Amino acid sequence: MDIIDLSNRKGNGFNNLTGKRYGRLIVIGLSPKKSGRKSYWVCKCDCGNTIAVRSDMLKNGNTRSCGCLKREQDKVNLSKFHKGYHTPTRLYDIWMNVKGRCLNRNNKNYYRYGGRGIKIYPEWIHDYSKFRDWAFNNGYKKYLTIDRIDNNGNYEPDNCRWVTMKKQSNNRRSNHNVTWNGETHTLMEWSEIYSINYGTLNDRYHRGDVPPRLFRPVKPRRHRGKHQN
Repeated sequence: MDIIDLSNRKGNGFNNLTGKRYGRLIVIGLSPKKSGRKSYWVCKCDCGNTIAVRSDMLKNGNTRSCGCLKREQDKVNLSKFHKGYHTPTRLYDIWMNVKGRCLNRNNKNYYRYGGRGIKIYPEWIHDYSKFRDWAFNNGYKKYLTIDRIDNNGNYEPDNCRWVTMKKQSNNRRSNHNVTWNGETHTLMEWSEIYSINYGTLNDRYHRGDVPPRLFRPVKPRRHRGKHQN
């Protein structure tokens, strides 16, 4: 990494930071890189890496390492999040998946969530412990999944609950409500009421069948056999 020779550097306002320590960084020289009127300094990190850091970021303490300090702290935080809980990995994955589909435009499900304006409760975005505490205080179990009460609402405490996969399937935007005899249910619920396979009911619905034809009994299959004389 290039360093400017400061032996002939003049100017009353120039502050030479060479040799000074900031956290894990020791300044070894001035970099030719600039950002407006801001200077960059070449620094050697205690871990062995060399980086260029803007002068104000060094002085105000915002940059104290090459990035190794944050990586180490992230590992410690993750360990704390997981300690003492029976199923931390699954819950952590749920948290990451929620963030992915709401914040990551490259996520395959972003168009159904973040793309529709679905947001995440601010305190949950960067702090897994806040999400974890809410989850365990509101009925989280290893066999439950997170569900939004209002499918057009955000992921936030007042709009989220823990439900079975079956219950969640009844709350999805893709599930269809059907009204018959003054009652409205999803196809999944109607399949249980009439003891008709959900796949059969779904196929009929998409073919255009409506009640009562939609709920007609399934005819038993005829088994072909040899004719007896």
